[in-house]
Amino acid sequence: MSLARNQIIAQLKEIDLTGKSVLDVGSGKKTKQARDYTKGKPKKYVTLDINKEVEPDVVADLNGDYFKLRINLNQKFDIVFCLETLEHCWNPINAIKALYGMLKENGTCYISVPFINPIHDEWDMLRFTDEWFERVLPKIGFRSIEVKRRVATKGLDDLMNFYKAESMKFSKVRIKRDESYKLADIGYWVVAKK
Repeated sequence: MSLARNQIIAQLKEIDLTGKSVLDVGSGKKTKQARDYTKGKPKKYVTLDINKEVEPDVVADLNGDYFKLRINLNQKFDIVFCLETLEHCWNPINAIKALYGMLKENGTCYISVPFINPIHDEWDMLRFTDEWFERVLPKIGFRSIEVKRRVATKGLDDLMNFYKAESMKFSKVRIKRDESYKLADIGYWVVAKK
């Protein structure tokens, strides 16, 4: 398992699903879903994926009309996971609206996305920054947003050398705002409340 994936698992281990209704969006195969790493037993755990071959509970496309998604699910959830899925969406605004629409009032959405990562899978569309989440999620309606950076670990020196070799520079504005931006973000973990 990658070191980047281990950072996601560390976050999941802090989440207690006891008595909660949970939707796992982009859940993939029956193993290695969010529930495999979280605490407690959920009241209900529903999986949603665009790929019917992984046999999710609901086959749906996050890029589509989120009202149709809600009709297909016919329920709202206390917790929605969208882990390493948003980068595969060609319409991330609709996807975020869908996640928001599937949450109960005061529900929590957990999102993880890669930033520095090889292009992967059949559809790998986008990369997001912390600022994207901080600016877009409130416009959708999320009220409490926490974005945690996932940073390079053992590969940090090699990544810094790559940037140097390619004459890439860090944003002076970002470095002035926060010295820690000198580190290389490899992804983000987002906790957003409705």
